[in-house]
Amino acid sequence: MARAATLGLAALGVLGALVSGRHQGEPSGDEPPIWERIDLPSVAACGGCHLEVYREWSQSLHAKAWTNANVRAATEDFAQAACRPCHSPLPVLPRGLGKPPAYRAFNQDDGVHCLSCHGMEGGVAAARTLEAPCKPRYEPRFLEADSCYPCHEPTHDAFTEYETSDAFAVGVRCVDCHMQPAPDRPGRSHGPSGGMNAAFVERALAWDVRVADGVLVVELRNRTGHKFPGEIPSRSFVLSVRFDDAEPQRTLLRKPHKGEEREDDRLLPDETRALRFPVPDGARAADVRLLFLPLPLLRDDQGFELGRRALELGR
Repeated sequence: MARAATLGLAALGVLGALVSGRHQGEPSGDEPPIWERIDLPSVAACGGCHLEVYREWSQSLHAKAWTNANVRAATEDFAQAACRPCHSPLPVLPRGLGKPPAYRAFNQDDGVHCLSCHGMEGGVAAARTLEAPCKPRYEPRFLEADSCYPCHEPTHDAFTEYETSDAFAVGVRCVDCHMQPAPDRPGRSHGPSGGMNAAFVERALAWDVRVADGVLVVELRNRTGHKFPGEIPSRSFVLSVRFDDAEPQRTLLRKPHKGEEREDDRLLPDETRALRFPVPDGARAADVRLLFLPLPLLRDDQGFELGRRALELGR
């Protein structure tokens, strides 16, 4: 609640500036137009007119791309310079969607700024042309799955995976899953629909469990258009199977870190995989849990439980 109140006060300050005549589209003097003001925080550049969208975005990993503690630890506070452009990018459309973005060496705390995705010459990229201070202009490239390519392919291989998927074959784009239509306003949600959202991650898997010929079989189906878990090694999937009161048997699926001698054992796009666990003699019950750990070094009880099923075994 405190954060929401802070966001509200910041946005009110911007709205006051708008009312007083500042940043209303056409610049005064040498001031650039508002659609080029990536030097301003997103709340100032776009939040005055798009407060609800700003509030959604501020809770997303895009907004935290530069400040996220996990990212900063993994990159040694961005000493790994190759990571900087995707975590503080200049607008991707002017540079071209087939290239990594250029690094924004200012206002980095805003991470993936509104104008990183929407910014282009003469206005902002949109699904349709409108009369508004920021000059929204229909831009077909903005509506393509490739609009996510510059940051999500060069190092994470998300598009290489996506192009092998059923989603790609039938034209389902990244935004069709990760940016659902907003329930209470026009346009799509800019909120946290990714690996930190338990309800969202839960939809990534279909699963079933059965016992046949003395073996407990857990069948997993990846419903996403990329590998699961997606993109980064800090996201882990754990299948825990416990018979009676014995120690759980844990199967871990995750992407290996660079230089790590570990197989990439994640589920492929649309893959169905059966994992088998022999039932111990005399076992009476089994407890099956599906867990997702979005950050490194988390205990099982600190992650998301994607599903759980208790089975009574034959006696």
